[in-house]
Amino acid sequence: MISIIVPVYNIEKYLVPCVDSILGSSCQDFELILVDDGATDSSGSICDEYSSRDERITVLHQENAGIGVARNNGFKKAQGEYVIFIDGDDVIHPQMLEMMKNALDSSDSDVALVRAYTIDDNGEVTSTAMEREPVLHTITQEEYMQCLFAKNEFGYPVVWNKLYRRTLIEDLPFKTVDAEDIEWMTRVLMKVKKISVIERQLYGYRLRPTSITRQANGLNMNIVNRLETYLMCLNEIPQEYRNYRSWCLLYTYKYLLSTRHLFRGSSLYGQAKEKITKVYKQTVDEMLHSDLSLPVKLALYGFYHLPALYAPLYSIHAKRCASRFEQEGYKQS
Repeated sequence: MISIIVPVYNIEKYLVPCVDSILGSSCQDFELILVDDGATDSSGSICDEYSSRDERITVLHQENAGIGVARNNGFKKAQGEYVIFIDGDDVIHPQMLEMMKNALDSSDSDVALVRAYTIDDNGEVTSTAMEREPVLHTITQEEYMQCLFAKNEFGYPVVWNKLYRRTLIEDLPFKTVDAEDIEWMTRVLMKVKKISVIERQLYGYRLRPTSITRQANGLNMNIVNRLETYLMCLNEIPQEYRNYRSWCLLYTYKYLLSTRHLFRGSSLYGQAKEKITKVYKQTVDEMLHSDLSLPVKLALYGFYHLPALYAPLYSIHAKRCASRFEQEGYKQS
């Protein structure tokens, strides 16, 4: 059986399409755990309505504590051999669960993952959703990390497009940190031996109006605190995983540089700069001795010490980030 855990917080507009897509799955051997994270709209009552109609649906109501706590509480109730976390504003293809379960049943993989496509605020598809026959192949942990580092093939490791064996993650609760999904996936990948990759876009993730612009429209120190999560990730990656560490450093510096630029001229710049400087000092030596290419190292080092050089590139970088959200399936927490 598959345990499907869906955190729910103020998503009344999107929750029905999400749940309906799950209930319409070709694989019906599942339990659906909806975790109402203290929603202040009608999301909680929508969850209760679904639960009253389908005995496979369990609803947990909690005070607002964040998506990590919601996922942890949902997992405590989970009974399935396999577990998947689905965001409550997204949708899934009818065959997704079946294909993922079959991939794990027929292999010794720890995780099965699918590709994603994007939908807009109204549910319209905004990127190509492949309808061809899926291609299934298995890769090792080392190959997955190589794909991340050399090809940037999978974007940042996200939680929601993967089906996990329960035994893999039962001792890995989410932590209450900023960008908890990034930190959690780093710990998960340290335990993974094999991954089944289904080459078909089966997970529809929603690009909501606030997803990409939220940081620019409302500056707060939580944005800067995400840098500490990147440091946590780095501390969890063994030294011998040079590719993965280098890749993590690259993302750390991209975020560090864009965050500093974002806060320039704001009343929080002093606080932000203090944390940014701390992260830089802790990581610059390893970054310069990492497996990143020499041009990339020089660019990261130069952009840090010459902010004016970075400024003209920020708008280009932001546009590319927005494009990558659509192409690679990375959604900001």
